[in-house]
Amino acid sequence: MTFDFLTTNLKENIDNISLKFNNNSNFKLREIIIGENIRSVIFYISGLTDKNEIQDTIIKPLVCNNSFKHDNYDIIDVITKKILYSCDISVIDKINDIDFEILGGKCVLLIENQSKAIVCNVKSSKYRSIQESTTEKSILGAKESFVESIELNLTMIQRKIKNPNFKYENYIIGKETNTQVTLVYVENIIDPIVLNKIKSKISSIDLPMIPYAGFIEQSFDKRVFNIFPATRITEKPDKAVFELVKGKAIILIEEYPGAVILPTTFIEFFQGSEDYSDKPTIASFSRLLRFLAIITVVVLEPMYLTLIYYNSELFPYELISIIISSRQNIPLPPLLEIFTMDLAVEILREGGIRLPNPIGTTLAIVGGIVIGESATKVGLVSSITLFIVAVTVISTFLIPNYQMTLSIRFIRFPLLFLSQMFGFLGLLSGLYLFLIILTKLEFFGVRYFSPFMPMRFSDISDTIIRGPIKTVLSVPKSIKPSIRTKK
Repeated sequence: MTFDFLTTNLKENIDNISLKFNNNSNFKLREIIIGENIRSVIFYISGLTDKNEIQDTIIKPLVCNNSFKHDNYDIIDVITKKILYSCDISVIDKINDIDFEILGGKCVLLIENQSKAIVCNVKSSKYRSIQESTTEKSILGAKESFVESIELNLTMIQRKIKNPNFKYENYIIGKETNTQVTLVYVENIIDPIVLNKIKSKISSIDLPMIPYAGFIEQSFDKRVFNIFPATRITEKPDKAVFELVKGKAIILIEEYPGAVILPTTFIEFFQGSEDYSDKPTIASFSRLLRFLAIITVVVLEPMYLTLIYYNSELFPYELISIIISSRQNIPLPPLLEIFTMDLAVEILREGGIRLPNPIGTTLAIVGGIVIGESATKVGLVSSITLFIVAVTVISTFLIPNYQMTLSIRFIRFPLLFLSQMFGFLGLLSGLYLFLIILTKLEFFGVRYFSPFMPMRFSDISDTIIRGPIKTVLSVPKSIKPSIRTKK
């Protein structure tokens, strides 16, 4: 017979707790005699807990103390306040809560004739050491990155924000894994409407597990055909702190070495960390280069295709003669040329990601050179088409955010086919359609295409160009829906 709550019968409590761990070889039970032959038992899972801490903060104090008696009705209170050395102690009485705490790496102490259990936090701190981020390189910024420990990640943030308004709330998500998710924000900066909507979204997540940060984003945005990311992910604590001070919230996930930033806007995906270390003129020049690269990725190939098929008279005579000579004896039409080379590049890029860094980089470089050279020598692809594809691929490297890079790379494919079918009309219609999608998107009450739609001139200083540092550090009005509500 099982119970929902602990009883005063120690054997029944042991049986009820052990029942769920019958097939778990790491589940450990250690009986201890304390005081005047008072039986007690500790439960823990080997590997999740620090055995040295169990020994030093729980077992030794209990064994070495002989003042306990059977008629001591405040034994739980005495042990928690006077005997145990553990700094994180709680008292619970539900068996399901006890099972959860044991699986979370804590140690549970049961005492004879007591219907409550003492829980001590003795989680093992053996995690990967703090290292430099491999995906977000920083020349002038901090070198540390998040690790798999949610407590350590939270500590790295708290070290940088010494503010009493710094708040965090814990949630348990995943019916099968019970994954801890922590929402972090600065209470006096974040907009209350945004905060309430984020909390509501987190509470409504109904998934069996949360193995990746992308599961969080897809739970927030259930529009399957939306190709634009609803959140940003960072591995760098200094970037997370910067966003918190700018009125954002972040989500930390247990066993995940990163933070989810929300809400976010389209323009923020093209802002690099180094932009804020450089002078405004230099930073603005870098950003303009990025936006030029974005236009190149989206428009260059469809524009080339349109001019070849429909408006070749717009080419200068010298250029059109080069194109004609390069396309002699090429069996594939321009659309298939571009599509084939783009597909080859995507295959090489995907293969490079799956391989170790040195091998993946070598594969991408050597493979691109070999395939491009072979295709032009055999006569499958013209040299001018290869040049257009190469410029497009190189331009994608200027986009600082991997999530948005995937979206921008995808956009050029439908634009290619629209340009093939309808020329400039198809290209402009496709661009107009994507612009409508961007202006319609809204996450947590914040417009995705702000501050351009709706236009807020006060927030323009940190968009395509970077203004003075004083204006950059101000909280954008675009992410404060409460301002619009008051109006």
